[in-house]
Amino acid sequence: MSFQCIVKNTMAEMRNLSTAEIADLQNGIYKGVCLLGYYEKRDTPSPIIYHLSATPGTDDGGSIIETGGIKLEHNFAHDLDVRYFGVKGNGTYNDTSFVLPYFNYVNVNNLFWVIPGGFKVVVKQPFEIKTSGRCDGKFILTNVNGDVAITIARRFAGEAINTANWYQEMLRGTLDVGFINEGFANLHFYSTEILIERDGVPGDPYTKREFVRSNGGKLTTPLVCTYKDKTKLTVTKYILEDSITIDNLNIETAGNLNTNRYLLVSRDNVTLNYPQVINKISKAGDPNNVGVGGTALEINTCADIIVNCPFVKGFKRDGVGYGIANYESIGVVINDGNVIECRHGYTGRNSVDVTINRGVWEEGIDDHWTDRFTANEPILKTGLELAAFQFAGNDITLNSPRVDGKARLFFGIRADTPSLGGIVNINNPIFNTYSVKDIYMFALTSPGGIVTPPAFTTRPIFPERVNIISPIINTDATEIYCYNLGAINTEYTNVKHLKITDTILTAKPESSYIAALIIKDSVNQKDYNTTVEIEGRLTTNVTNTISAYVHSRNNNDYNNRADIFLTNCFGYKKFRFSGMSVKNVIVESGEMNNFENDNSTAELNISNIQFKNVEWKGGSIDKLSHALFQNCVFTGNYVFPSANSVSLVNNVKYAGISGLPVNIVNSMNPPFA
Repeated sequence: MSFQCIVKNTMAEMRNLSTAEIADLQNGIYKGVCLLGYYEKRDTPSPIIYHLSATPGTDDGGSIIETGGIKLEHNFAHDLDVRYFGVKGNGTYNDTSFVLPYFNYVNVNNLFWVIPGGFKVVVKQPFEIKTSGRCDGKFILTNVNGDVAITIARRFAGEAINTANWYQEMLRGTLDVGFINEGFANLHFYSTEILIERDGVPGDPYTKREFVRSNGGKLTTPLVCTYKDKTKLTVTKYILEDSITIDNLNIETAGNLNTNRYLLVSRDNVTLNYPQVINKISKAGDPNNVGVGGTALEINTCADIIVNCPFVKGFKRDGVGYGIANYESIGVVINDGNVIECRHGYTGRNSVDVTINRGVWEEGIDDHWTDRFTANEPILKTGLELAAFQFAGNDITLNSPRVDGKARLFFGIRADTPSLGGIVNINNPIFNTYSVKDIYMFALTSPGGIVTPPAFTTRPIFPERVNIISPIINTDATEIYCYNLGAINTEYTNVKHLKITDTILTAKPESSYIAALIIKDSVNQKDYNTTVEIEGRLTTNVTNTISAYVHSRNNNDYNNRADIFLTNCFGYKKFRFSGMSVKNVIVESGEMNNFENDNSTAELNISNIQFKNVEWKGGSIDKLSHALFQNCVFTGNYVFPSANSVSLVNNVKYAGISGLPVNIVNSMNPPFA
């Protein structure tokens, strides 16, 4: 009685079947070949049986083996271990010729792939992954003749859409563009229309691109661009892919850096759990640290990506290189990232609906254009005089962000693409920065002063609304600003509404702090007159503090003046403005010290200035002959340059206060007289 299978210890033995063994297989004497290992007995998880096959496929070193004029085939099931395809994974052997057919097989057959623990798989050519899998070892990617990268790729290619019957103009915010389709689809809009010129980079503007979800021919996420010329637009439709999950994908770079990236996600519905990308040669100037890009993880042209607990290290370059880059995507969520020793922790462009939850991001979040970006409790660590957050785009929300290091700016509007629209919410930020002379919670990345505007070749656009809620600032800087919008040398769309609430500031006592510096400019300022709303307590050891400083660049110009509302404000020593810069001043409750006149020639008789329930704690007041005081209390001594500088209406209380003009004393009404 013959054995059911021919037994071979290794793949080499199976490839050298004798003529008699081949004949026995062809004659059905043996069921197949039982392979006990690949390079040696028991070096694979379990024995497998190869059967005689007439498959048109070719030898791939794992599922199909050609020997002696026959083909032997094994149809693998899920949890396919890479050892069955001959991968050694010893960290020195070049496994490329085994890895490529292995992933081709799992991709075609939609199998779950497995890299066993302790394996160090050396790969020198790029390859794609299209299925779920688990990497308990690591890939060592070595750039030899060109970029070597792992791409998480789609199973199905996109389909070009005929847009002839679409609407001629498609507006930002619309959900209907004339698209006809049944079921769900994701659409990639790619236009050569200019989104914004890049300042200082002539001939290389940003163009209009975005990724959009749809259902039943209608968009389910509104457009973030307006497309005016349909002939410049290309739209690609992608059917929804099944979701895949990849656990513990661990990549280590060796040798020269890639021009582009090491891990690329270009497929919808992907979850990466605990991915790692580490560059062992991380120092700028190292002769092996060459290339142009050197990005660790790139997400590009896809929807609904979740990255849990990524660890990225060592992509720090002179001028280029990123930890995580996110381009032309929608619905990316990154949880608990740890991105260190990179030029920037995160960057993005033309993306929509991005959320970063927690994590540590060294050298900042540097986004060139994103709409609807949210970061919850991130920690940013920055080098000397950098910006922790840099943005262009629309609608940004930062919840409880913390910045540590030596940043000059907490949040900067990109000076090279100075366009940030919609609503910007910065809630409960903590700004810890030292060794910098002047710092800014919110400003242009090239902050302009009163008389030194930065140069722009494109029209800046500032948010409709900026809310800075309960900031905490710890610094040794001598000049400190919460919000700074200095002079602009070209037409710009102004901020419509600024709000700052309770602030805690710890700095040098001799430092100066301005909560809001606003430049009023009726020549260049367009669209909005700014409303500044400051409320709550300033808790600080700094003696020179200003709530709002509003300056007019143009003399004898009372147009486009700001409105200032100070509510329940405590701890601010000064408020500086003039009749040419401010139209309405409403101060309600809280305390007040000095009023500084920013322009002695500016008349206040057309400004509406009201103080209600305010405690005046001493200092100097001038040019307030048209102010309304209602239920105010004077508890400090004052200097009034002229006896008629203040006109009182309603109740004012004083007791033993020196320096009050006669008209105040004579205007006392019970019960305050």
